[in-house]
Amino acid sequence: MLESIRQYFQNWSDACEYANECAPDLSFFGNGEPFTALLFVAAACYLAFAVNEARIMRRSLAQRSGLATAVAPEAKAPAGKPIHEPAVQEKLAA
Repeated sequence: MLESIRQYFQNWSDACEYANECAPDLSFFGNGEPFTALLFVAAACYLAFAVNEARIMRRSLAQRSGLATAVAPEAKAPAGKPIHEPAVQEKLAA
């Protein structure tokens, strides 16, 4: 069994050396220069779009959570502290 596998690889190696085609055929990557450049530009634009959308979503979520705490501060007030503290102007006026 191993002898037949070795013989197969030996024949394949001999054929590659004879035909000078040992490297894989990657001809579909070559000579398509305008298309590869356009593909690269499109990929860069999509990457910038995805990063910007992620930042917008994070900022939006942060603003929503900040707005929720500003609307309902009693939700995070500790049990020992009063919920409504007097304003600074009221303290200075007294």
